Amino acid sequence: MTRRQRVGNIGPTEMLIFLAILLLIFGAAKLPKLARSMGQAGKEFKAGLKEGYQAEDVEGPCPFCGNEIGADAKFCPGCGKPANEVVAEKEKKKTA
Repeated sequence: MTRRQRVGNIGPTEMLIFLAILLLIFGAAKLPKLARSMGQAGKEFKAGLKEGYQAEDVEGPCPFCGNEIGADAKFCPGCGKPANEVVAEKEKKKTA
């Protein structure tokens, strides 16, 4: 494959062109702020990935019908409410 056939490879020439376009669009004064905000956004994104998703606990009695719900259930077996609604109702009752 020649250099032009490889997609996704950014060389020094392409990088210089990209930086020149950024300079024309944003101006020299705004580029440091832009780079700083992009770096901060990247750090926050990585921190979010490290924390991961923690599923809410749906296990226990359903607040709508009282039937027991298993920890891995997607719906209440008694009333058919989705697990996210069950968790939201439990949270609402905890704070009330």
